[in-house]
Amino acid sequence: MTSSQPRPPARRTPTPVLVVLPSLVSGIGVVFILLAIIFDAAVFRAVSLCIGVVLLWLDFFITMAIFRYTVRSIDRRLGEIERRD
Repeated sequence: MTSSQPRPPARRTPTPVLVVLPSLVSGIGVVFILLAIIFDAAVFRAVSLCIGVVLLWLDFFITMAIFRYTVRSIDRRLGEIERRD
């Protein structure tokens, strides 16, 4: 018979996708802004400029969400360490 030992809690770590995602979003936003500058069609310029600016704006909020997730994860780990001691 085997003795049952309590399993340590699984650690949740941010996946690499979370780190790369803001860079991808802002990179796509910059591409749309550059396309708006290069092409001369007024409608295309307006649409691509709006999409590019929204993606750059979204990059900030994605970054803040990842930062918040990471800080909460650190806070949770510190709470577990304090409870053990």
